[in-house]
Amino acid sequence: MTVKILYLYPDFMNLYGDNGNVRIMKRRLEDQGFDVEILSATITDENISFEDVDFVYMGSGYESNRNLVLEHMKKFREGFVQAVDEGVPMLFTGNSYDILGKGITTPDFTFTEGLGIFDFTFKEQLKKRFTGDVVLEEPESKERFVGFVNRAGEPEVQDDLMCSVVKIIGDVPLTKDGVRKNNLIGLSLIGPLLLKNPWIADMFVKIICERKGTEVKQISYPHSEKSHEKTLKALLEAEV
Repeated sequence: MTVKILYLYPDFMNLYGDNGNVRIMKRRLEDQGFDVEILSATITDENISFEDVDFVYMGSGYESNRNLVLEHMKKFREGFVQAVDEGVPMLFTGNSYDILGKGITTPDFTFTEGLGIFDFTFKEQLKKRFTGDVVLEEPESKERFVGFVNRAGEPEVQDDLMCSVVKIIGDVPLTKDGVRKNNLIGLSLIGPLLLKNPWIADMFVKIICERKGTEVKQISYPHSEKSHEKTLKALLEAEV
């Protein structure tokens, strides 16, 4: 049985080794016995179809690149929204999830409309980048996510942001972060997010198996689990 991963804009939105998240999902799905096909889409494509795909991913990029892909994605908003409503698993990391909100205020005070899946907005500036290690907590499961944030802006309207910020080591001006609708998740954390947060990868694999009508094989990834535990402990114990 084949699982299709749709990797959005890998040439524009892959600043921090974000393609590692795609490789992790591919490996885990292959461990479940699937054949995995990776499809890519970029701004030169005249059509992006979200039909017949099993997982969608977009990583981080320069703000100018993110704005380009936002305008391109608007052409396919209807199909994207339908896929979200149908529960297709999706992950947006870093500043890619900015495009899912109502809009982004750029440093010249121009407001660019987003895809409108959520009600949050982001405001950006040119003076400095906000960077730091962050611990987030998902309210329902109480699961904690760890990772690094590198942003040029901050939330202006926080509506629909789901995770509370437990700890920041750095100058990241976040009190809430991340969104979820059905099986779509967006988080500011960058790099191979799924490596240090195996719970998210496990969840996506389980959802994909259920949608495919197959039983989930219980497979342990001890290196990833230890990496999460070690990083979480170090961050929580670190003096700020």
